[in-house]
Amino acid sequence: MDDAARDKKILRWQKKARNAARKRKGRSLYVITLDPEVLWEKDFHEENPGYIEGMPCVYVGMTIHDPGDRFEQHRLGYRSSKYPRKYGVELALELMEGFDGEGLSDEEKEAALADWLRDQGCAVWQN
Repeated sequence: MDDAARDKKILRWQKKARNAARKRKGRSLYVITLDPEVLWEKDFHEENPGYIEGMPCVYVGMTIHDPGDRFEQHRLGYRSSKYPRKYGVELALELMEGFDGEGLSDEEKEAALADWLRDQGCAVWQN
């Protein structure tokens, strides 16, 4: 994607975010699967001592954007964490099935989802 097309997308995302904030739109949790090569990153590896080989490596986030748009933002480097930008494979909302964050704030939901996935043996990163 050339710079002009990237800039146009960023402007569209910024406008959507401003509109969502004005409407007090709720935030959405999302999960991105990461290439297992991320396990070679020292910080990532140290954050996941209970990782079970063969389980997914994932990034957990919270966004005001559509999760699909947010995944694309990570891949393009727009307001992105380093791991989904470099190792992101696909959006994996199905990994959230069975998670219950009822009664938690947005920030608590994100952390609780990360902990829930770690308890299942996944390697997880969240900011």
